[in-house]
Amino acid sequence: MYIFDAHSDIWMKSVEERRLGDMTYFMDTHFPKLQEGKISGGIFVVYTRTDKKVDPVRYLWREIGGVMEEIRDLRKKDAPIDFVKSYREIEAAIKAGRFFAVMGIEGLSGIEGDIEQINTLYDLGFRHASLTWNEENHLAAGAAVESGSKGITLLGEKAIKLMDDLGMILDVSHLNERSFWDVTEIWKKPMIASHSNSKAILPHRRNITDEQAIAISKSGGVIGVNACGEFLHRSKPHINCYLDNIEHFVNVAGLEAVGIGFDFCDFLRSGSLGSDEKISKGVEGLEDVRNGGAVLEGLKSRGYSGTDIEKIAHGNFLRVIKELIY
Repeated sequence: MYIFDAHSDIWMKSVEERRLGDMTYFMDTHFPKLQEGKISGGIFVVYTRTDKKVDPVRYLWREIGGVMEEIRDLRKKDAPIDFVKSYREIEAAIKAGRFFAVMGIEGLSGIEGDIEQINTLYDLGFRHASLTWNEENHLAAGAAVESGSKGITLLGEKAIKLMDDLGMILDVSHLNERSFWDVTEIWKKPMIASHSNSKAILPHRRNITDEQAIAISKSGGVIGVNACGEFLHRSKPHINCYLDNIEHFVNVAGLEAVGIGFDFCDFLRSGSLGSDEKISKGVEGLEDVRNGGAVLEGLKSRGYSGTDIEKIAHGNFLRVIKELIY
């Protein structure tokens, strides 16, 4: 049994370490943790900072440059990881026993409204994107924006349609609620919320309502449950809170609509995300990627069958990927 992690920010740390002189951080430090945590694939994102301390355009393309350098180096060393652009390549990686990574973009503020750059991102191998982080940009309004005030812009609608034409995965995590519902009117394929939790359990701006969860399910999409403590419990996040979110979404949206999107931030230095959101505290029993197997064991202890656990662990997300980027 293996896990597909629908949201990993590890490139931020890996690129930072590379610039500090550690050229083997990912394979020497992080990859063994992935293996220990039973994670065999995932969506690895390049995050776009949007705070006032940085230019989001320069930041995004600088980070992409660092990631591409990392990927070239890993390929030269024949590291056991494939950077996949289609479901067929995922199938080949699984058959060969290799780790596989779908490359994604967390927030498109870095294209500054030039949606033609989405074509460039696609040509570089990116197959996933979210329109915003928490901010408002040229395309949409994020979770930090009052839900009733602003949503998807006309340019954002064009960006969504371009992603549809290219064959990409649209991620609705980090959108405010109005933007989310706007997306449902434009995007007619399965959508994902790669790392979102239940607002019914904890009313945090980054969590989603039951109605949103149902809409994702009706699209044929999947919700990846998030392991950041601030989205799980106000004071004492525990692995049971994580399992509670999985069970809640299963009950509300159905088993086929639930997956894993850990969003671990334990490796990020303070301030990495900018000024408007702090690095979350660890979750007891689910402190980092090495504890992935504890989620599988927790589901088993709650009475889930092996077949059901397999769907949550990786099957549901791979089903959506097969439909969107075959």
